[in-house]
Amino acid sequence: MDTTVLLLVLFDIALIIGLARCMGMLFSRINQPPVMGEIIAGILLGPSLLGWLAPTTLKTLFPAEVMPYIYLLSQIGLIFFMFLVGLEVSPEMMRGHLRVAILTSNASVVVPFGLGILLALTVLQPLQPSTAGSSLAYALFLGAAMSVTAFPVLARIITEKNLQQTPLGLLALTCASIDDITAWCLLAMAIIAARSGDILAA
Repeated sequence: MDTTVLLLVLFDIALIIGLARCMGMLFSRINQPPVMGEIIAGILLGPSLLGWLAPTTLKTLFPAEVMPYIYLLSQIGLIFFMFLVGLEVSPEMMRGHLRVAILTSNASVVVPFGLGILLALTVLQPLQPSTAGSSLAYALFLGAAMSVTAFPVLARIITEKNLQQTPLGLLALTCASIDDITAWCLLAMAIIAARSGDILAA
C-alpha cells in the first residue's frame, strides 16, 4: 500500500466513523437505537445516495483501490464485536431456552420464507432470469432474503441496552443466531439450485 492510498484509507475511516457517530447521536436524541443512525450514515455515504447524487465525489472519496481495505477493516471490526458479544453470553442461561429458541426462530422463518417464494412466483416473476433451474433458485433466494435476520444489528441494540445477560435478551440473540443458520442453509440450497437446477445435486 503506497502513502496516498494509506492516507485516503485513514481519511475514509475518519469520515465513516465521524458521520456514523453524529447520526448515532442524532438518533439517540429521538429515542432510537444509535445503530439505526449508523446504518443511515452508511446509506448517505454509499452508492444509494452519494453515488446517485454525486457519483464523481463517491469515486474520489472511495476509489476502487481503497475499497478492499475498507471492506477488510469492517469485517475485522464486525468479528471483534461479535466475539465480545459472545463473551458476555452465559451458556448456563442458554441451556433452558435452547428448545424454545429453536422453535421460535424456525417459526419466524417459515412465514417470511413462504411469502418470499409466493412473491417470487407471482408478483416478481417477470424479473426472474431465464436460465436453467432459475425458477427454483430465484424463489429460494428471495425466500431466504425475506427471512434472514440482521444479527449484528440486533446484537448491537441488545448490548447498547445492556440486555445481553437478561433472559429476554439472551433468547433474542439465540433465536437470531439460529435464524441466521437456517437462512444460510436456505441460501446454500438456492446457490446449488442456480448452478445445477436441483437442490439434491449436492
